[in-house]
Parts: sequence; C-alpha cells; structure tokens
Amino acid sequence: MSRQPVPRGPYVKGIARRREIIEVALEVLAKEGLRNSTLQEIASRVGITRPGLLHYFGSREELLLAVLEERDKRDLAAAAIEHDADGSLVGEAERALARTKRSPGLARLYTALAGEATDPDHPAHEWFQRRYEHMRAMSRRDIEARIAEGTVDASVDVDALTQLVPALMDGLQLQWLLDPDLDTTAALRMVVSCLVDHTSHQD
Repeated sequence: MSRQPVPRGPYVKGIARRREIIEVALEVLAKEGLRNSTLQEIASRVGITRPGLLHYFGSREELLLAVLEERDKRDLAAAAIEHDADGSLVGEAERALARTKRSPGLARLYTALAGEATDPDHPAHEWFQRRYEHMRAMSRRDIEARIAEGTVDASVDVDALTQLVPALMDGLQLQWLLDPDLDTTAALRMVVSCLVDHTSHQD
C-alpha cells in the first residue's frame, strides 16, 4: 500500500501561520469589533507586515470569513458539550444566544458581513447562503427528532419553522447589539416555548 506524503517544510509552516493569524484576529475582533480593528493591527500582533498577512489571506474579506468559520466551529463544539446537560429546545436556544453575547465584537462582524453579503457579487455571498442552508438543515433534524419524541407539536409546519429559527436568533442578536438592555433571552424563551407540545400533560 502506498503511503500518503506527509506535509512538511514551508507548507506546514504556512498552515501554522494561517492558524496563528486566525487566532489573533479572533481575539482582536472579539474585543475591539470590526470598526476598531485593522489588518495592520492584526499583522503587527502576529509579527508580520500587512502585505505578509495578505499572502496567507488574499483579501480582508477572506480573513473575516475564516474568523467566522472558526467561530462557528467553536460554537458547534460548545453546543455538543452543553447538549448533554439540557437537551431541551429552549435550553439549547438560550445557550446559543448566551455564547453570542460573550463575544459582541464577533456578533457585530457577523451581522455586518451578513448584510453586505446580500449583494450577489460580495465575496461572502455564497458562504452565507451555505451557512443558512446548513442552519435550516440542522434545525430540521432537531425539530423532526423532537416531534418523534413528542416534545414538539406534530402539527407545526417544519419547513416554515426551519426558516424561523435562524431568523429569530439573528433578529434577536441584532436588536441586542443595538440595545444591550433588552431582555432578548425572555423573548427567545417565550417564542420557542410556544413550539413545545404540552398536550401530553393534559387529561
């Protein structure tokens, strides 16, 4: 059996450097937000020049997308761990909203790019399309599983609900960014609770 070549040398160093840039960008953007962060600042913290940074990421948008992708990976990992503690639909939605609130800078980055990406020519357009498709697919699997368990009303329109879930989360995130005093958790709990089927507890 032939063995696959092991990456080494400049290729491995390039991957490591790209990883380092994403880590630093995550830290800077989470703390400072999009408006107060620059490629020069991120490059300086890594110890390279701005042109050097663009050697690993062809554009500002490519770096920002890489940051959002890493944020999604971490959120999914956290959700998988937290699911064991409380598998309720309300609980999972609340924890997702809480994770967003811990990194307002990244939430602003996501919201800003999502708006820009509605332009079909924007570099992030296809990424956001795929992301929403993925979110709807995840919502569908979760909702159908809960219908089978009897914890979600079987009469719900699953197609409509798969669109409603990400719309609810993103809409509450936007309102919270505009007014952090809003109790978006209470609003989320009320809407999601309406989806739960309580008929099994009735005589």
